Parts: sequence; C-alpha cells; structure tokens
Amino acid sequence: MPLNIIIVEDSTLVRKGMVSMVSNMSLQNVTHPMSADEKMPYRVVADVASSKDLLIALKEHNPDMLILDYSLQSDGEETHPLHTLDGQNLIRHIRKTYSTNMLVVSLHHSPVIIRAALEAGANGYISKNANEEVLSQAIQAVMKGDTFVEHNLLKNMLNRSPESAVISPKEIEVLRLIGKGSRLTDIAQRMSLSIKTVSAHKLRAMEKLRIRNDSELYRVITGMAL
Repeated sequence: MPLNIIIVEDSTLVRKGMVSMVSNMSLQNVTHPMSADEKMPYRVVADVASSKDLLIALKEHNPDMLILDYSLQSDGEETHPLHTLDGQNLIRHIRKTYSTNMLVVSLHHSPVIIRAALEAGANGYISKNANEEVLSQAIQAVMKGDTFVEHNLLKNMLNRSPESAVISPKEIEVLRLIGKGSRLTDIAQRMSLSIKTVSAHKLRAMEKLRIRNDSELYRVITGMAL
C-alpha cells in the first residue's frame, strides 16, 4: 500500500516542487524487515496552502504523514480561530486530534523555534534549503518512529546563541508573528492569550535583547531568521 502524504506550503512554486519531489520517492518496508527490497510508494493525497484547507484535508484523508511549513499566511478576512493557526499552535492542535507523523520544512533556523515545534508534536524538522536526499532521509526516519533534525540545524541547537537561550518559546513565537506583520490583537487571538500577556511577552523579549524601540526590534527579528 502507498504511504499517503499531505503537503502544506503557502508558496505555490515551493509546494508543487515538493509534490513532484516526494511523488518520485518510496519508503523501504519498515513493517516487515525481511522484505528489505520491497518499497512503499509515496502518494500525495492533497497539497494545500492554508490551515483551513489543511484541516479539511486531514478529515478527508487522515494521512500517514504531514509535511508542513511552520509559518503559513492566513486570509486577513478569516475569523475562525482554527483557520488562522500556524507554527507550534497548529502543530499542537493536529497532534491532539490526529496520529499522523509531522515533518516541518521551514525557513526558520532558530533553535528555540525548532525545539518548540518538536515539543508541540512534530516528528522532524528540516530547512527549505535541504536537498532531496535530506528530505528522503527525514521521511524515512520519521516513518520508522525516529525524531529527525537536519544536521546543520541540530548543530545550531547544540551551539545555540546566548540570545536564543534566554528567550522563552512564547516570547520567540510573539517575535515571529510580529515579524510576519501581525498586530498584537491578532497574535493574542492566534495564541489564545490576552493582549496584555502578548504585550508583556514582547516587552520582556525586547528587554532581554536590549532593544529600545520597534525599529530595532524588526531589525533583530530579521537578523535572527525568525
């Protein structure tokens, strides 16, 4: 039987490229070790660009694996709280509801974000700079029940900077969403927090990073690749 996969990526070009790449791969049979030569083809049952479409596809297909972008652009007019989720909140929601394996493919290299994704329930994390071989290795490892982090990202996690060491996962999530252009009210809704709490996370992060104003904050967020 084929291995059913859903790919979630808001860039059409990147998403279709991953669909093509994954469709040409296959998984060595891990259920019956004696059948080492037997391969399970990958079947991309859906490729979607938003949390809303992902939740619909999950109900319809209940896939073996989800390949997920960490940051998804949401429709500015979308009001349903689940349809605006991304990042660790989306991963946590999926993990509570489905048993599917999740591999995050993201531009974010921050050790705090990688750790937050894994703690929320992701089974693996690779960068969008990864090649086809790394993607194949990640899928194979995750389907065998292992946790996979791309080598270079793992090195960053083990040698994390003092800045990333002092900022909490919630503070880094607030900074990430600010970097996406989200307002504090939108961030509060996404994270199910009060605006006061979100503002406090922002101010604490600025204090830890010794940032004096929002202009400096945006420059630092860009430099941290959040």
